[in-house]
Amino acid sequence: MKMFPALPILRSGFLVLFALQIEADISDVCEDTMSSDEIDVQSTSVQGHKVEMENIDLTCVLYPTNILNCSWSFNTVRQDTQLFVNISICAGNKSVQSPDLSSEEKVGSRSLALHDHKMSHLILHFNFTLRDEWTVYVSKYDLNMLEVLSPPQNISASIKDGGLLVTWGAAHSRADTDPYCFEYQLDMGDQETPKQFSDQLSYREPHVDPSSTYRVTMRTRKDNYCVDFSQWSEWSHAVSVHAAVEQSTLNNLVIVSISLGLPMILLAVLLLLHHQRLSKVLFPPIPRPPQKYKHFLQTNDSSNFFQPTQSAEPAQEITEVQDMEQPPGKTL
Repeated sequence: MKMFPALPILRSGFLVLFALQIEADISDVCEDTMSSDEIDVQSTSVQGHKVEMENIDLTCVLYPTNILNCSWSFNTVRQDTQLFVNISICAGNKSVQSPDLSSEEKVGSRSLALHDHKMSHLILHFNFTLRDEWTVYVSKYDLNMLEVLSPPQNISASIKDGGLLVTWGAAHSRADTDPYCFEYQLDMGDQETPKQFSDQLSYREPHVDPSSTYRVTMRTRKDNYCVDFSQWSEWSHAVSVHAAVEQSTLNNLVIVSISLGLPMILLAVLLLLHHQRLSKVLFPPIPRPPQKYKHFLQTNDSSNFFQPTQSAEPAQEITEVQDMEQPPGKTL
C-alpha cells in the first residue's frame, strides 16, 4: 500500500520528460517539409500517420494588424486528456519567434502578436497526453493561406453620363501573390446582393436613380484558384454619392464656367482691338513715296516733276456797236 503514492510521481515525471522531448522536436520544426493540406499524427501506437485537415476543426488567420489567431476543436478527445499547444513562427527553415508550450482546453483559441519578421509559414503542435499514452498533431500553414487582406484602398464613386462609376486600387498581399488572384465584392447600399468581380479595378452601373444616395463599400480576398480557402477582408469605409447633388454640381460647374468664360473672351477681344490701335500709335507705318519719286530716284529723270506751260491764246477784239436812233422832227 505504501507503493501507490509513487505512481503520481512517476506519471508527472513522464509528462515532464515528454514535454522536454516535445520542446526538442519543436526546436527544428521549421525544417520540416510536410505539406500544408495535411496533418501529421504521431502517437505511442502510430508513427507518421497522415489525416486530412477536413477531419479536424482547425483554423488560423493572420490579420492586417499582425495579430495571429488560431482556433481548434477536438471534441472526440476524452475529458481527462491534457492538451499542450505550441505555435512556431518560421521564416524559411529558421524559427523567428520563440516557441511556447502551454496547457489549453480541447476547444479553444489563441492569439499571438507577431514581430516584424519576414514570416513564410507557421507550424502548430497539439500534444495530447492521457496517463502513459500521448498523441501529437502537427499542422503547417503557409502565409498565403493565413493572410486576411486589407480592404481595397482609393475607392471613388461618381455619377457620369447617368451612370454610377466606381474605381478602386488593387489589393495588397504580404505574400508574392499574382494580381489576378484577387477577387472583389462591391456593395452599393441598394439592398441588393453584392456584386463580385475579378481581374478588374472599376465598375459602371449604367442606370441609377437620380433621387437615391449610394453608399459604396468594398472588400477583397484571394480566389479559390490560388488558395484553397481565403477569408474575406473587412468592408471598407463607405463612400457616399448622391445622384441629384452630383448632377446639380455638374450644372453649377457649367454655369460658372460660362459666366467666367464669356467675360474673359470679350475682354480678350477688346484687348486685341485696343492693342492694334495702340500699336499704330506707337509704331506708325513708314511713309511710302509716290511712284514718280521712286521713278526719279531710279532714272534721275525730272520731267515728271514739271508740267508743260500752255501757249497764250491771241486776244480777241470785241467791238460793241450801239444803235442810236434819232427822234423824228430834228435835223442836224
